[in-house]
Amino acid sequence: MKNVKVLEAIKDGPKTIEEIAEATGIKPMEVRRYLLRFTEQGKVESYQKEGKLFWKIREEDEAEKEFKYVG
Repeated sequence: MKNVKVLEAIKDGPKTIEEIAEATGIKPMEVRRYLLRFTEQGKVESYQKEGKLFWKIREEDEAEKEFKYVG
């Protein structure tokens, strides 16, 4: 499944869309679509560095975890 390949490509560290596309063999436009969907789901996040956009697995902080479980 392509979506799993995209997530696995960034598990070892942040990458650009082009790097993810190269690592997975998936077209950059399709990679972008998956990343945007994952962003909406809270699974990944992006940041800009040296004029490039990098994507990484989103880390939950403890406050977020506590908030989720407050009944």
